[in-house]
Amino acid sequence: MEYLLCIDIGNTNVVAALLKGEAVTAEIRIASSPLQMQDEYRIAISGMLSRTGLKASALCGSVISSVVPRLTTPFTEVCRQIIGREPLIVDPFLPLNLKIRYDDPSEVGADRICNAAGALRLYAPPLIVVDMGTATTFDIVSGDREYLGGLIMPGLETAGHDLFERAARLPEVRFAFPEKLIGKNTRESLQAGLMWGTIAQIDGLIDKVAKEWKVKDFDVIATGGLSEILAPHSRYIRHVNKSLTLIGMRDIWEQLREKPL
Repeated sequence: MEYLLCIDIGNTNVVAALLKGEAVTAEIRIASSPLQMQDEYRIAISGMLSRTGLKASALCGSVISSVVPRLTTPFTEVCRQIIGREPLIVDPFLPLNLKIRYDDPSEVGADRICNAAGALRLYAPPLIVVDMGTATTFDIVSGDREYLGGLIMPGLETAGHDLFERAARLPEVRFAFPEKLIGKNTRESLQAGLMWGTIAQIDGLIDKVAKEWKVKDFDVIATGGLSEILAPHSRYIRHVNKSLTLIGMRDIWEQLREKPL
């Protein structure tokens, strides 16, 4: 099985990973801000390769999914330097077996396309993918493999940190579920509101999506940084896969490796 370099450029972190099939064999995280020198990104990714004992010649290619345009170019050049070939850059106009039904397909983030592709690789549609990152996004995929659209709301960490910054008397707390819903102190009250409030939002929105969609039997998959903490408390989420975006990148590369772009 061939190794593929996948670079997922998000608003908070850049995740660079080596995938062998669907297995993530190595992974590093680089802060998306502040912007670093291109050589620093190259050194970080080359170091990951060295630690795994792989040479660049062992890589079959590279894929970039980016929602941060200013980082796309330096990481594209890093892939050229390390592998000697152009990376595949995910966008809504690639000829995939996923039909984009957004009014303006160019507005669909590359990460959301990868999430949909990863979910379709692992699970049978219809599907809802909930990605719990800087924003919490909901991606709706029909039984006919159509990306129908979705929802976007502030992520738990984004909402929490904004609250901590704006309210001088509220302390920053750990993102964990308290023992009781009704908090007996400020820390417990914050945790209860943030954690259970997020779950109520997620389940409430899925409930409303199901009624509008008029589909009763669908799978819900969670991914993203806090998915393993939040998902067990949801009435709807059945699967958690923190590598879903990367697996989607692998799937997209496999779909297109034989096609002229």
